[in-house]
Amino acid sequence: MIAELYLSFAAVFHRPNQQVSDHLEELIDLWSEVVPEIDEAVQSLSHFCHQYPPGEQRLNVLWEHYIPLFETGAVEASPYASVYFGEEGLVLGEEALKVQQFYASCGYEMGEERGELPDHLAVELELCALLARNGQEQALMDFENLHLNPFLKCILPKIKNSNRPVYAEVATILEVRQLKHIQQNNESMLNLQEEGDFVG
Repeated sequence: MIAELYLSFAAVFHRPNQQVSDHLEELIDLWSEVVPEIDEAVQSLSHFCHQYPPGEQRLNVLWEHYIPLFETGAVEASPYASVYFGEEGLVLGEEALKVQQFYASCGYEMGEERGELPDHLAVELELCALLARNGQEQALMDFENLHLNPFLKCILPKIKNSNRPVYAEVATILEVRQLKHIQQNNESMLNLQEEGDFVG
């Protein structure tokens, strides 16, 4: 389920395409089932889907908001982690290199045909899905702690504050999910420590 969740978020934060656009309702159903306390965001997403049924118009509206949010002009929320962690705030900075090295250490390589940089939000979410699907739990936890969670802390408020339909709501849902996930991981670590103390 963790892999499926990460893939669902990655799908939205990649450049819009017809397949994801036409299956937005299914993603909303998944988030509703798995992520707690997101009723308001789900309601807004459902309203958007009702207003723009699957088809070309919905896809065009997604593009209309994706481009100023992530790609051109005074970009509202750069989708590249390097921008937030480098001194100059440039794309393809040190963070991109660190992320690429992490991929390699886990046995993955980014093909250039993908056309996306390693520290793009959607690509990082996809890596988490891959690690979860392949049972690489420690690597997943390490990647979340070292790279993904600090990145999400920077970018999600920007996406939410943009108030752009779909993207702002999905950022809210992802934020709620990550906070819950971090809390569960911390509780698991505490339980393991307590068991260790008891055994010791």
